Amino acid sequence: MFPNASSEGDELRLPLVPKVSLLSSIVDVVEAFGEAHAIPPQQIFLVNLEIDELITNYVRYSVCKVARPRMQLTLRVTGDKLVLVILDTGPPFNPLTDAPEPDLSGDIDRRSMGGVGLHLVRSYCDRMEHELVGGCNRLTLEHRLQPPATGEPADARSEDPR
Repeated sequence: MFPNASSEGDELRLPLVPKVSLLSSIVDVVEAFGEAHAIPPQQIFLVNLEIDELITNYVRYSVCKVARPRMQLTLRVTGDKLVLVILDTGPPFNPLTDAPEPDLSGDIDRRSMGGVGLHLVRSYCDRMEHELVGGCNRLTLEHRLQPPATGEPADARSEDPR
C-alpha cells in the first residue's frame, strides 16, 4: 500500500500523497508499529486520531492550494517518548497560533464545531511544536510513553513482605 514506507529500528517513515481514503491503511501501519514497540493500544489509538484529524484537515484546506500535495509521517520511539512528525507541502499553517481555541461553552447543539479537532490533537499530546522547514510545515507531537499494563493490581506487584 505504501511502497516508499521505511521502517528502521525505532522509526517508521511514511511518505504519501494525502487522501482521506488512505486513513484506514495508515491506521493499520501505525498499529503494527505500536505492537512491534509494545506501545499501549490506547496511546496508538490517540496517535491515529491525531493523524486522522491532521490528514483530513490537510486534504480539506490545503490540497487545492498546492501543485504537488505531499505529506510524510514519521513515528519514532525515543527513550520514554513516542514522537509523531508530520511534514506537509501546504501553505504555512501553525495549529498552535493560527487556529483559535474553539468555544466549548454553551449548548453543544448551538455552537460551531470548527476547531474542535485541532483542540483534541493539542490535548492528546504532551508537547506540540510547529516550524517551517524548506517551505514545508513540520508539526512535531510528543507523547510520553506509558508503561505497559501488566494486568496485576499495583499491590500484587510489590515485594513479598515475608
